[in-house]
Amino acid sequence: MRVARNLPILATSALFALGMVSVGVLRYLGLNAEEPPPLAQYASLIYIALTVVAVMVFARTSVPTNGFGFRVPLEISRIMVLAVAGIATIQVAGLLLDPILAYFTDAERDLSRFSGIAGSPGALAGLLVQNWTFAAFGEELAFRIVLMRGIAFGLGDSRSARVTALVLQAIVFGLIHMYQGPAGIAGSMVNGLIFGALVLLGRGSIWPAALAHGGNNTIGILQLYAAG
Repeated sequence: MRVARNLPILATSALFALGMVSVGVLRYLGLNAEEPPPLAQYASLIYIALTVVAVMVFARTSVPTNGFGFRVPLEISRIMVLAVAGIATIQVAGLLLDPILAYFTDAERDLSRFSGIAGSPGALAGLLVQNWTFAAFGEELAFRIVLMRGIAFGLGDSRSARVTALVLQAIVFGLIHMYQGPAGIAGSMVNGLIFGALVLLGRGSIWPAALAHGGNNTIGILQLYAAG
């Protein structure tokens, strides 16, 4: 069976997902534990290392990564339309779902990690740079290109396999944001589904999702800055 032949790819994807969840735990402990484990301060480095290793492994396999998403298989205008549609969908989903999530979790999304940018132009500039590099492209590469593609291919690359991969990567994406609390986990899962759908609609291209990711985060960052 094809799935059996792709078992090493599926195992690699599972290990990568487990590693990402572990990074989420380290981030959470680093912000909330009275005595965070020493590894917590290296959570971002571990995240980067895991992604680099996964990229190297998949580059040597038969997984069709399409240049790891950086190729442009469709018109620039369509990429921009998808990106804008993604931002709009996330904003509307947030307006509709955030009050519901806050009600059931008894707390809003915890963004205290970024509170230092309020009224600080220097902190704002630094976070925007981090957003458009590490978050927009780094997270899209890790979750929507490497993890989602690896799971889908490992499961046989059928339509049902792609849907399964879409859901599973969104769950892992939510868990890596556990430092934002239950509402943050749920909200990030929804965002992960939207970003994953953009990659699928973009024929495996990272660009629509990365632009939507960076654009949506920029809106939130500017709101946090203005709050100061």
